[in-house]
Amino acid sequence: MLHPVGQATDELAMICASMVFLYVVLEADYLEAHRPWLPAMQMAYAFGFAVAYFTSPFFFPFFVAAYGCTVLLIIFQAYRVYKLYASEDTEAAKWQRLLFWIAATFYPAAFLFLWVPENALCPIYPELFQALHLHAMFHIATTISPYCYVVFMTYHRCTVLKRDAEHRRGIGLAYVHVAAAA
Repeated sequence: MLHPVGQATDELAMICASMVFLYVVLEADYLEAHRPWLPAMQMAYAFGFAVAYFTSPFFFPFFVAAYGCTVLLIIFQAYRVYKLYASEDTEAAKWQRLLFWIAATFYPAAFLFLWVPENALCPIYPELFQALHLHAMFHIATTISPYCYVVFMTYHRCTVLKRDAEHRRGIGLAYVHVAAAA
């Protein structure tokens, strides 16, 4: 079990990151900020969330539900972007589709098949679940997912801004190479 401060730094960072990812997908198609009020609203939400996190002894189920809803909203909004590449037959579109599906499936799958079983069954079978290291695998999958999301959205943003960009791989990781401005 993590120390409460360690747990808070993990979970509150997840809330802040989800707010950034939500902002990115909501604003990605616009050259200028389309919702200038959104960052202030998201900061107020994150601040209120942090206050409630530290003051309510029963906040964890709300945290899981709120975070899960935010992740699903991000996936839903990212699907709107995905559809722009769904029927294209270019190398970039193939990359975009792959990145989207990894980002959209790894996070929910890790939650359902790694985090939930560990939290539900670890108290009953502690030795087994400590040996399985499901929480470590959960963190690996939930690191791959947002990484793919960032690459997916970076390429899309470059297309919106009409910047020359291409998908590349370096040391096994996909990334977006953006050509120098002329």
